[in-house]
Amino acid sequence: MQVRSVLLYVVFGLISTVVVAQTIEPTIGIVNRTDCGGFWRYDFNYETVDVDEVSPIVLSAAIFLSANVHDRKVKAKGCGLINHFTITADDQCPTHVSSVLTLEGALASTNYILIESDGFGFGIDVERNQKYLQGRATARVNIDAFLAGRKLLEKEGYTWGDVTVNIGYSQGGHSGMWVNRLVAEEYRSDELPKIDYCIIGGGPYDLYAHYQQLVLDNQSPNPAALALILSSMIDAGGYKVKNEDIFSDDLVACFPELFDSKRHSEGYINTFIYERYGHADDRELPLDQWVKPSFFDEKSAVMKEIVYYLKQNSLVYDSWKPEKTGRITFVHARNDEVVPFINLEHMATHLLANGYEAFDVDDSSEGGHKDTGIYFVLKAISLLSSFVPTGVEELFRESPAEQKHDIYSLDGRLLFRQTTLNEAYKSLPKGIYVIKGQKIVRP
Repeated sequence: MQVRSVLLYVVFGLISTVVVAQTIEPTIGIVNRTDCGGFWRYDFNYETVDVDEVSPIVLSAAIFLSANVHDRKVKAKGCGLINHFTITADDQCPTHVSSVLTLEGALASTNYILIESDGFGFGIDVERNQKYLQGRATARVNIDAFLAGRKLLEKEGYTWGDVTVNIGYSQGGHSGMWVNRLVAEEYRSDELPKIDYCIIGGGPYDLYAHYQQLVLDNQSPNPAALALILSSMIDAGGYKVKNEDIFSDDLVACFPELFDSKRHSEGYINTFIYERYGHADDRELPLDQWVKPSFFDEKSAVMKEIVYYLKQNSLVYDSWKPEKTGRITFVHARNDEVVPFINLEHMATHLLANGYEAFDVDDSSEGGHKDTGIYFVLKAISLLSSFVPTGVEELFRESPAEQKHDIYSLDGRLLFRQTTLNEAYKSLPKGIYVIKGQKIVRP
């Protein structure tokens, strides 16, 4: 589910938050400010609670501001809560994002202030990896980061319009919908009473149906994500079952290096599993080569426990609706090979059954999960650029134009001179293009 690698962002070795992470008492507040060219990134540490909802922990997060907002040439339209994609290594954290060809860098041009947590176990907490797709816990951490970031910006003298947007793709789509749920349940409602607009894509909203599809196919196009999901559900259950009950013993022995060390990207982990149990150039590795037979029997004692937590962390098995979210746009490809489209179908059915109709679906992408992730970024830019909430029309009319770029073909021909990404989304045919020396795919 890794979209950042597809967007080809460049990490420039900005490791200040990791250094802070190794101190005994990490500093709370802004710890680093980086000019990323066209936008700024502020790294900060904030207080939240662990998955048990009680134990205090300190995590790291990032604030992204366009150059115009940073220089106070314009008042920000509002604040956006970003729910990050799948990451498995510390250097993939939001606090390392430096390129305009990322969700954060691209969306900064819309003049929203964007706030994104590094998540469980990344950045500050160097000893643990993330609790993957534990919905309520992850959404709580994301909301806490969002509100802490806004308080820090207020102290810095920044102001913004009274507009809140909620954005996420893939894993971020799952946690973004959980943010909608927590807001509906009035989590910290005195500080976050509503969400005006939510742009969500490619999320595993029904983890149980997702599991059933994997069993039927006996194949996962993303072994790293499956390992993260199952390990996280085992963790959610208090280790009543163990990784050894699901995965082959020799793979479990590699877990500390592959996941707990947080040194390896999702792509590296996938290739490791493919090479160990098949061939690196063969992406059709059967699941039964690296998971045990118990995985395929949901009535077994092992899978009964895991299925319970798959449903607990899904969004379609309890009666609720995002009644404090103004509108939701879903983006999901019908041929998504990583997160089957059935996830969106079940989410839409759930919303309608619970009386929520303020949503629309864009299923026009013909690409797979990663290509649709790029489409999602461009779609989000377009939607946010045209979104004008009631009551703040004047503020939005005063917002300056988005950042413009020269766009080239792969053979070096200048196709568009000083064109916004929003205009590029409307004009470019499918293909690969070059912006600021980096490739970007138009699916």
